[in-house]
Amino acid sequence: MLEIFDISGPARQKSDNESLFPSLSYKERLMGFAFCSILGYFIQILSFGSLIGILSGSPNKFALTYSLGNILALFGTAFLIGFKKQLENMIDRERKVTTIIFASSLVMIFLSVYLFKSKFLVLIFLLTEFCSYTWYVASYIPFARDCIKSCLRNIIKA
Repeated sequence: MLEIFDISGPARQKSDNESLFPSLSYKERLMGFAFCSILGYFIQILSFGSLIGILSGSPNKFALTYSLGNILALFGTAFLIGFKKQLENMIDRERKVTTIIFASSLVMIFLSVYLFKSKFLVLIFLLTEFCSYTWYVASYIPFARDCIKSCLRNIIKA
């Protein structure tokens, strides 16, 4: 049995069957998590290099690299808690709607780029992905959603 830090609560015992990579040590899974997360966020940051494409009417490169960065960063959690636990976290009461919107926007970005070939739809779903991903991540940080709501209220008042 391996003891794993679970982001949804205190440390708990975890069976080898729950982990995505049961043969890896905790340190190796932690390194895998760090690698995927850092690489995913690095790809997201690099995608901003093609942000000028949005202004020139070609958002596809930015949208695809940004989305791939999001996917890779989320994949990193599989090293620590496994896909099963990640999916359970994603569909809990607090995150279910956000997860559906986020996953749908990811799929729709790829469909908009390759099937529909609509730059307008790419922009719409890119904005949806950004907002839902931010809201999803904020659900793991205490009081972050309340802070975002307060900031948005103040912006609307102004």
